[in-house]
Amino acid sequence: MQRRVTIIGGRSDRFRRAFTLVELLAVIAIVGVLIVILLPSARRSMAHASSTLCLNHLRELDRALQQYRMDNRGFLPDVAEPSPDGDIDPQAAAWYSRLSPVYLQNPMVQICPSDPARNALNPTEPYDRHPNAANASSYGMNGLIRAGNLWNLDRRGPKSPLQTILLADMGPDVFDGRRVDRNDGWLPWDDGYHPATAGLTKSWLTGRHFGHINVLTVGGAVKSVRTAELMEERIRSYYGSCASGGCPLCLQFEVAHYSFAPARVFWWTGTLNSSE
Repeated sequence: MQRRVTIIGGRSDRFRRAFTLVELLAVIAIVGVLIVILLPSARRSMAHASSTLCLNHLRELDRALQQYRMDNRGFLPDVAEPSPDGDIDPQAAAWYSRLSPVYLQNPMVQICPSDPARNALNPTEPYDRHPNAANASSYGMNGLIRAGNLWNLDRRGPKSPLQTILLADMGPDVFDGRRVDRNDGWLPWDDGYHPATAGLTKSWLTGRHFGHINVLTVGGAVKSVRTAELMEERIRSYYGSCASGGCPLCLQFEVAHYSFAPARVFWWTGTLNSSE
């Protein structure tokens, strides 16, 4: 009896054709091209995901701050003033030190995933042992609240809470690998930044989210605010768009400040007492 052999393409199915070196190199080249094409898109998708997570962190911080206010007669967390010898209570080293662990069970929400200094901040370290507790967050609080003694927002709240800065992403993005200097967690409206002299590394202003920062307002709104242009121009004491929104830094004091008015976000809305 004769055995039947199926012929495929002129060869027996007992034999399988292996890749030649040329074909293998062609496959590797195609895979390499696909990686080159897809890698920027993958990085951008990861950056978008980090920005979204950063916004969620601000929402978590907002919830913690609102609970703190409910338990403290409307006051935001303050920090202790330094003693004559310059020492500061480590438990009051920054506004966020009052939140953990009672109001903020997960201290890692203090860290923006897109923050280049995130590995140096380590907010899980106890404040009394932290080497840099006053700068252990990616987010800063509006410095005008402190300077104007505006802690009780129930009594001294802004005219437009949804448009008034409470927290925002904070730089600088350049650090020495260990210690991060972030103004003890406070956003200054004017940190002396001038492009011609100081350079971008000196400013707290950052553009880590595709030329934007994430901002939490007093009213609990989270916004992505464009900062790329601000990082390339001199700050001014008066902006027409700021003034039209009722900015007291423009209208009352003419103090040099960064302006986020195009996004309808302001350092304060309404008037401030002249003594402030």
